Amino acid sequence: MVKLVKVTLVHSEWCHFCPAAKSLWRDLKDKYDFDYNEVELDTPEGKELAQKFKIRSIPTTIIDDKIAFVGVPDRDKASNVVT
Repeated sequence: MVKLVKVTLVHSEWCHFCPAAKSLWRDLKDKYDFDYNEVELDTPEGKELAQKFKIRSIPTTIIDDKIAFVGVPDRDKASNVVT
């Protein structure tokens, strides 16, 4: 059985860059098979992730329990991680 890459996007409603990051990851999710989750920063889960990974800015993309991207990822680099 192939283990799916786990992508978590930490975002917030007040973030100007987050919609672009969400759009990018949702597009990639339509094309590729990976586990995708969006977590609002101002929730208990979001605060827990921010503390665990020492997140200082958003959007932050966590892939397989490591910070992979801060800000909106480059599409090609993001694609390479999930394929």
